Formats: sequence, structure tokens, C-alpha cells
Amino acid sequence: MHQPDYSISTPENVDLHLEIAGLGNRLLAQLIDGAIMLGVFLFILLVGVLCAFVVTAGSFDSQTKSILFAVILMIIIFLLFVVQYGYFVVFEGLWRGQTPGKRMAEIRVIEQNGQPIGWAAAIIRNLIRIIDSIMFLGIIFILIDKNERRLGDMAAGTIVIRERKTEISTSQIKMLTAAKADASVDVGRVTPGEYDILVDFLRRRESLAKAHRPTVAQKLAVHFKEKLNDDGALLADRDEAGKAVATLSDDKAEEYLERLYLTYQQRAQD
Repeated sequence: MHQPDYSISTPENVDLHLEIAGLGNRLLAQLIDGAIMLGVFLFILLVGVLCAFVVTAGSFDSQTKSILFAVILMIIIFLLFVVQYGYFVVFEGLWRGQTPGKRMAEIRVIEQNGQPIGWAAAIIRNLIRIIDSIMFLGIIFILIDKNERRLGDMAAGTIVIRERKTEISTSQIKMLTAAKADASVDVGRVTPGEYDILVDFLRRRESLAKAHRPTVAQKLAVHFKEKLNDDGALLADRDEAGKAVATLSDDKAEEYLERLYLTYQQRAQD
């Protein structure tokens, strides 16, 4: 079994281990995406041929027909160009680092800091795809780079990882509060990396030092509450410099994290 080989140290001092996608998975995704794009290309060409047939059968003079044929050809070329270079950018931007092929191959593009890929990175990595396709440069760099990045990934600051299956069973995590799933919480905004950090804390919390456990739980709970715009039960506190900071009462922090975990699990089962 391939072991996780890319680590990220989070602000909460939790090491997040990710599994690099590997050349085989990336080629599989490319084949699937290539097949989809080929289908789109054929459809565009078929529509173009039908339009040309209509023009041929129409009662246009030869000059008008020539102009219409030229327009049809330009539209076809433009659409093929858009599909060729826009397919990956649009899907990776909208699907948070995935295309239909990547989704089927269970891999995802993320930024090197573990955050979801942004539009700028999606555009850069796919513009460089043109260079990567020359003389199989992309494959060569994937084979020699320790994080299996092609030139587009290096330029955009991205990596391609295997998408971990969401754990449906809660048997590996001991629930310590009366927390229940809450459908009103928009857990769809929680990234896979953040979910891994949450699960890692809930698994290891009883082995943490008593002095550190509440602090880590506080930081995680406040982070998720602020990200999900769920500011209920947040308290106003001040740090050593007197600056106002958001906190959560100790007895509520872990309950909130458990509720977030259970909600994520319920969403995966629906």
C-alpha cells in the first residue's frame, strides 16, 4: 500500500499527511478527460457539418455561401480551442481541483499549503500544460520530482493528491459528549485537509497533554466557527498584549468539534 508522502504542518501544530496521486492515477484521469473532450470535439464537428450542409442546401449565392462557410469554420476552431484549454481550468476552478477524470480516479489538485486550488493557480498550471505536452516533459518531471509535480504544478505551487474516502463509521473515534449532527451547519465548506485535521485531533485528543488539549480544541473550534460563520457561543477574550480574540468555553469546544464531525459523516451518508 502506498504510504502518505507529503506532509504539511498546520498552525495548530498538527502534521497533515497527504498521499501523492502517482503517475498511474494521473494518466487514468487524463485518459478519461481526454475521452470526454474527444466526445465534445466530435459533437462540435458534427454540428458544424450539419450547419455547412444547411448552407449548401440553401438558396444563397456563391459569395454568401463562402462567407458563411468561413464563419462556421472560425466558430468551430474557436470552440475547439476553448474546450482544449478551458476544460481543465473551468472544472478545476469550479470543482475545487477536480475534473470528471480526476473525480473518477479519486485524485485532486490542491495548493502546496493544503488549501483548495484557486482560480489563479488553476489557470497557471493549465497554461503550462502546453509546455508539459512537448516531448512528454510533464511525465518526465513527474518521474524525477520528489512530489511528482509537472512543470505546471511547479509554476502554480500545486500538488496532485489521492482523495481520501470519507470515513462513514465513527467506531474509531470515541464520542465524549452528547453532540449530535446538525444539518444547519454548512460542512461543505470544510476542505478535505481541514477534515483530516479534525479527525486526527478527535482520535488523538486523549493522548494529548492535559495542558495542551484544551488549547488545540479551542483553536480548532474557533477556526471552524469563523470559517462557517457560526459565531454562536464565541466569547470575547484578550491575549497577553490585550488584543481582543475569539474563544470558546472549554466544555463547548470539543462538543462543537464532535458535532462538526458527526455532521460531516451524516452528509457523506446522504
